[in-house]
Amino acid sequence: MSYNYDQCVQSIQENRLKAYANADASAIATSPAPDLEPLQQSMDGFATLSKHCPMTPLLWMQYSYDTETLMEGLMMLESSSPKAEGSADQRMQARKNALESSTGILELALAEFPGCALLHLYYLESLSDYIYQIEGLHQLNIQNGAVGMEVDDRRATQNKLSNAFEHAWKSVGRGSHVNEGTIVSEIYRLHGSFTLFRLSMFSKEWKTGTGEGSGTNVKSETDAILQQLSTLFQKWSSTPMGEGSSDEMMQELEYLWDEACSLLLLFCDGEEQRQKRKEDLEQKKATLWANIDGERKKTSALMSTLSPNENEIDFSMSNEGIALPKSSLFPQRQDDPNGSGHGSCTLSLKRVSAKWNRFLLGESNRFLLGLGGSETSRAFLKGISFLQRIYQDVAKRGNKAAPDDRSPLQDYVATHKYSVIVSSYERAISECPTVEAIWVSYLNFLRGEWSCLRKKMKDQKHMLRGEALYFQQQEKEELLSLLQSTPTRATRNCPYSSSLFEVRMTILGLISVSNLEPDNITAVVQEATELGFLNQNREAMLHLRLVAILVVKRRLLSLVSLGTTRAAENDAGKDYDEIEAMGSFSAANRKQSTNGVIVYQSLNPTVMEELQDLLEDIRDMYDEADTFLFKAHQTWTEGRVVYWKHRALTEAYVLCPISLALKKAFTDDVDMAENNGDAADKEAVKCFDKLVKAQKPSHPDSWREYIRYVSASHLYLAGNATTSTHGQPDGIATSVSELRNTRFLYHQAMSSVKKACQESSNISEINQSWMGKGIDSAVFSRDYNTSLSDLCREYLEFERAAGSEESLSHALTLVRSKLADWNPPSALAEAIATAHESNNDEHSKRKLEPNNPPLPENDTSIISESQDMHGEEEIQSKSKRAKVKINLKQPKMTDGLHKVRVGKMEYPAHPFTIHVSNLNKDTQDMDLVDAFRSDVCGIVHAKILREKRTGKGGHHYHGESKCAGLVQFEERQSVENALQQNGQFEIRGKKIKIQRSHLPAVGVVPPGMHRVKPRGEGKISKRNKLKKESKMKVDTSESMDVEEEGKGTQKNHVTAASPSSLSLSVLSFKPRGMRQKPKIDLNLKKK
Repeated sequence: MSYNYDQCVQSIQENRLKAYANADASAIATSPAPDLEPLQQSMDGFATLSKHCPMTPLLWMQYSYDTETLMEGLMMLESSSPKAEGSADQRMQARKNALESSTGILELALAEFPGCALLHLYYLESLSDYIYQIEGLHQLNIQNGAVGMEVDDRRATQNKLSNAFEHAWKSVGRGSHVNEGTIVSEIYRLHGSFTLFRLSMFSKEWKTGTGEGSGTNVKSETDAILQQLSTLFQKWSSTPMGEGSSDEMMQELEYLWDEACSLLLLFCDGEEQRQKRKEDLEQKKATLWANIDGERKKTSALMSTLSPNENEIDFSMSNEGIALPKSSLFPQRQDDPNGSGHGSCTLSLKRVSAKWNRFLLGESNRFLLGLGGSETSRAFLKGISFLQRIYQDVAKRGNKAAPDDRSPLQDYVATHKYSVIVSSYERAISECPTVEAIWVSYLNFLRGEWSCLRKKMKDQKHMLRGEALYFQQQEKEELLSLLQSTPTRATRNCPYSSSLFEVRMTILGLISVSNLEPDNITAVVQEATELGFLNQNREAMLHLRLVAILVVKRRLLSLVSLGTTRAAENDAGKDYDEIEAMGSFSAANRKQSTNGVIVYQSLNPTVMEELQDLLEDIRDMYDEADTFLFKAHQTWTEGRVVYWKHRALTEAYVLCPISLALKKAFTDDVDMAENNGDAADKEAVKCFDKLVKAQKPSHPDSWREYIRYVSASHLYLAGNATTSTHGQPDGIATSVSELRNTRFLYHQAMSSVKKACQESSNISEINQSWMGKGIDSAVFSRDYNTSLSDLCREYLEFERAAGSEESLSHALTLVRSKLADWNPPSALAEAIATAHESNNDEHSKRKLEPNNPPLPENDTSIISESQDMHGEEEIQSKSKRAKVKINLKQPKMTDGLHKVRVGKMEYPAHPFTIHVSNLNKDTQDMDLVDAFRSDVCGIVHAKILREKRTGKGGHHYHGESKCAGLVQFEERQSVENALQQNGQFEIRGKKIKIQRSHLPAVGVVPPGMHRVKPRGEGKISKRNKLKKESKMKVDTSESMDVEEEGKGTQKNHVTAASPSSLSLSVLSFKPRGMRQKPKIDLNLKKK
């Protein structure tokens, strides 16, 4: 998460251990004060950590706790009052100021992790404790006769706590924290205690005649508080909570209701009024308890549906050691001896120190430390996906389904809508803040909800009134607030994710359609650069810059579209991403169309100035990206190709047309407008020129984009000219000039791209992982040979549609030369060969072999083009027939697949021989044969390489071994099998090294020893098999004829079909090539 995150956290924990070493973890208020010096160092560590990276919920709580303890200790050291009353007053004042600072820190934490239930509980208890200290100071000031806190300040603090409770219910009180029901129950219990506190304060003010209690409308005020308590009870009973929280809930409800009733009876004057009020409260209780029982039944059915996913989440958290420590939390509440004078309602607001000390001062606690990994995140996403399916099903049905037909879960989701899913995502983030998958899924969900809401508001623009319109606006504001804060939180917790920065910019462009500032988009890229996590990833940094340009470009297109169109039915402009019927549609069809009729209008001058500024901003952003590539990655060819393609397409189809239209609108001079059009066209052409020159050899898709633009751009750029000049054609001349320019580009493309299946050392390996699904994936995601075949096909289609016989013949020649080395499948090869044989037989002329090259797979269009054109070529005169150049230096495609480097030279590897090195000096030829015979069979020859010797011994004298040898096999596959055993076995105690060899082990090999195909699959083997079968048929037929002619043959005569007739004997071997003569029966001859 940060540069020295582990070291910083470890330093903080060490200082905290030193600070609280002498403090009692059970009750820090009665224990010796902590050591303030290491506590101050811990605070400095928290400040440093919060500057560099986000903190987890537990670290935020520890930060708040240490701040509260440190400030309270420092303020107590500064006090020097000898009186006991003064010391109590100062202690409460110090406590109040410390709680004020700590609650401020917790508010920052809740803005970062609004789905953490324990963080909400700690904040609510701290704020309640702050109110408790305020009321204590108020009582002391009244006793001492001093001026206490103003009533408005006390009311503001209570309203702040009420709003905090409402925010907590939106975040954790909608069924997203089922197995954290104990925490949710504590929040409900605290909310009920706060309601009783307000009721008790109102009764005191009524008795004393001060504040709001001095009014005459006492019953309406008390009934409003009682209604709030009843609503709280119903909300409590409808919230799904596990772990037996339902039984504890009923006990708490009984206690809170009885306390509220006792306080309400104090407002009665006489016994009769008291009895009447008591009966009224009993009747309200019966009605309320009946509603609670009904809600509990629905909640029980809902719990049975949500429990499997919650149990899986608990199991995953336990496996990763981040489960909630339930044993150390929520002990029995103990009364504070220092607060016995305030009464039970006020005392219930005081935070219990012992509960939080065990949790915040423990050393082995891993809960809420942000350590959730893949297992926990998968469990969360599985549960959220289940809720999303229910939500989509409910949204699809809408109001068609009756409430009785829906399940409890569907009814619950229909009530809370997307808030249930948002709460589940926020809870998952509080446990797994550094998991990218959760953030990406969360942002995609919010983005989809925003799109649906915008469409819904557009369809219901003039239909909603009153309360429905208010709720829709409120939903829009809540969703907009989430879209503004969540992407920033995502990149702050996962600064290593380029995907999150990309989503953040796209969401910023989505929600800032009317007031998008390009500086806000570039600030995101600048933030990613300054954080430093992505600086080593050049692909990601370039991609972010292109995404930033895309967002601003979408704003430019939307501004033009909305400013120049107006729908006739609702006076609303059409956006650029909507559809529009073409001009060929009739008026009747347009009336039947759902899109309506579009009325075009001129742009507002203010809008035109904004468009001009956006054009300059986009080009400045492109220049910044170019500077980034030039300074940091000068040799990165693929990045420059992606950049120039992105810029060329933007200039060609967006910037140049809009810039030309703006210049025509700002000037009345026709000649100047034409010059501006030429300048706009040249800007796009210049970008395409740099695109095709950025890589050598060029990629075919780059040329295809270039040609596509040139073949269509002059229809709306140069075609507006009325008169021809020496440099530019007029509208009529543009039609043929465009054809010549396109043909020129096709010739340039065919000369600059490499051939199919041709290896080039200049082309480096391309990393396609970052180009798989982004906007810059169109260049290298396609196979080169496929792109080349598309370029060739388009070239031939162009020449067939707008070329002559000579240009078409020349195009076919170029295409054949580029695709000459691509081996097609056998079916295509046979079809091509058959077509050419029929043409050769028809015209009785000899053809050069390169005229019929293999073509790519599934490229039937080029095959048919070649076949059709072949007949046309023969009709042409010999003087105009193009000659085919044969590349004699082209290596054969048989044995040249592998190369062996010897010094600075490369030689083709011998397909049947391996080179064995690291041998022992005493290794002989037969040692090699014995070593490879067991694992790799079929050895032709093996020899040890030796030094040359002259002199004594003559030519046949064996020199000293070079510790290397050659082994030649019968089959090619044996070489591959031997190479796989490199370094795996030994010869005479030494592990050998196996490589390919460019030399054979023996120069002359007997025929049939090298098997190009496996044993029995060769041509000779098949021929011998056929001869053997034919001989057996001859023997069988002749023996049968002899038996039919001789009627007095022996009974034990052996037929040719019997197995014994196929047995071999000495007489069976006869010279090859002699035919089998029929056997003559001697008995038949005598007769």
